[in-house]
Amino acid sequence: MSPLFFTLPLITAVICLTGCDSSKENLTPTRPAETAAPVESPPDIPILPLTEGDHWIYRVHLEIPAGITSPSAAELDSHHPLTRTYLGKISPAEGLPRVDCFEVVAPALPVEREFVDIHPDRILMRGSMLMRPETTHPMWLDPPVPLIIAGMKPGSESPEIKALSGGLSRKTQIIARETVTVPAGTFPSIRLLMTGMDGELELRRTLWFTPRIGIVREEKIRHRLGKLIFRETHELTETNLHPAAPPP
Repeated sequence: MSPLFFTLPLITAVICLTGCDSSKENLTPTRPAETAAPVESPPDIPILPLTEGDHWIYRVHLEIPAGITSPSAAELDSHHPLTRTYLGKISPAEGLPRVDCFEVVAPALPVEREFVDIHPDRILMRGSMLMRPETTHPMWLDPPVPLIIAGMKPGSESPEIKALSGGLSRKTQIIARETVTVPAGTFPSIRLLMTGMDGELELRRTLWFTPRIGIVREEKIRHRLGKLIFRETHELTETNLHPAAPPP
């Protein structure tokens, strides 16, 4: 993140609040989104077949208004890379089951591990953990909550769900199946809009997920009591994975 991130500890605290975003498994079809522009997509299953060492590199654009990280802090507008690597199945801590683990690395930030259950037709969020000496246990979701489910159609939405003793809420709407272009290429994707609250922090997160590839683009906005806290965009620049060929 370069010298722009001299306010690292406070910025890290802001960013860490975005972990463990999730959606509800039982999606109920509603009317199609009027603004959607769905296109033919590749088969969803298997939704994300992985091998240890698979990786994704993103270009991240982070914006934080003046006065957010400290009363005298200047406005922050920064670009930096982020790498996500699949480590395989591990147990996050003693007494927890083995789950799929991704390691997330960005300049000047603590390494983070993301824990999910990957099945042929769905990806379930289990939690995350910052790899710091004082961190002894992950933020763990039990039962897990779905991130993506094969066959999701535009207009489907989840009822609001609550987790972590009611301190976290999420609602997800499937906006479209559409193509999206990022530095790594053009991909057929499922666009989801995820909204929710973490205490007094409001989340608005848009994801473009490509079956067999993963998240290729993400836009994340946080507000606190109506005031913008940060805006963050991730765009895939490189991966060793390739989407499935469309059926003949």
